[in-house]
Amino acid sequence: MKARQGVYDLLRCFFLQEPTEALFQALREEDIIKNLSGYHPELDEEVQLLGGIISSPGVQQLVPNLLLEFTRLFVGPSPVPLYESVYRSQSGLVMQEETLAVRKKYMEAGLVVHPDRSFPDDHIGAELEFVFYLCQKAAEAPKTEELFPWLKMQQVFFLDHLNHWVPPLCDRLSQEAESPYFKGIAKTTKGFIAWDFEEIVSHFFD
Repeated sequence: MKARQGVYDLLRCFFLQEPTEALFQALREEDIIKNLSGYHPELDEEVQLLGGIISSPGVQQLVPNLLLEFTRLFVGPSPVPLYESVYRSQSGLVMQEETLAVRKKYMEAGLVVHPDRSFPDDHIGAELEFVFYLCQKAAEAPKTEELFPWLKMQQVFFLDHLNHWVPPLCDRLSQEAESPYFKGIAKTTKGFIAWDFEEIVSHFFD
């Protein structure tokens, strides 16, 4: 659980934080990228690509262009939608029933969403943060029987939400991205979530 917690902590950062030198320095100093390695050979290729960019001696020169691309991809004027409701609702708009369904999951887990948060509850960063939270609570469970509810909430969240919309989001991001950095984020996110469900989450209650 702690290993998975570290991975989801990293993935949420990619979508919620601009690619600044400060972020890259923190990732280098804590060697967080290694948390993504060793799960699957194809995933390792993308992780090595991301790690190479972040640890590159010339990364300072790359940051301005990455910031521009972050704005183009995630802010606009025509950004890649980062909200579940856009991919799953009939209207294709934000703040639909999927948003409320995700918020209900958060509340059931005892997670209070700050009312001043600048993005809807079904933002990819928020959903990855929720999985991070569930992994954290599972890792902290003092007794085995207290672990099971956190495992069940993870499994249900994958089945009801992540599995349905993260792949098309990542495919679109990969197509729209120009830099290896954002293509790597897209492929790594899609690859790890698929691996995590197939190898770990789907087997919680075999």
